[in-house]
Amino acid sequence: MGSSFSSENADVKIYVCTGDKKNAGTDANVTIILHDEAGNFTEKIVLARFLRNDFERGQHDMFKISQSKLGSLVGKIVKIELCRDDAGLASEWFVDKIIVENTKTKDRSVFPILRWIKAGCPYSISEYDTSLPQFDDQNIRRELELKDKKNYYVYEQKVDGIPVQVG
Repeated sequence: MGSSFSSENADVKIYVCTGDKKNAGTDANVTIILHDEAGNFTEKIVLARFLRNDFERGQHDMFKISQSKLGSLVGKIVKIELCRDDAGLASEWFVDKIIVENTKTKDRSVFPILRWIKAGCPYSISEYDTSLPQFDDQNIRRELELKDKKNYYVYEQKVDGIPVQVG
């Protein structure tokens, strides 16, 4: 259990680290929902800064969340729900991690993402996002991600006489 906070006296910052991969940045609209250890959660919070080009390749963005958007959060943030749409010219998005920080108590929650975020598909990520397969509450999502990866990383022989390659 982390130290608690109330939304009336907390300043929360969300740090989003976009991956440094080709086409990792996005122009899409991104939303997040924060969940605390007591089971409370926020409404959808839009992550955007006025006149800023957020979520570019290799970029670290910081969003200060107003107290009014924190609602009834009373404990350490233990889960997030992340979603993006397909707006903009470049809507693909690879996220390395998201960190949620309470600047008053210095509580930090780390959410390793390390994946491409698909449009219109909400991702539920627990703090540190680790579990044994038999205890994984996101096993259907993980199976779909593995299926996508198997389709993406296909072994094929592109030219006769040379070794098989990942295509």
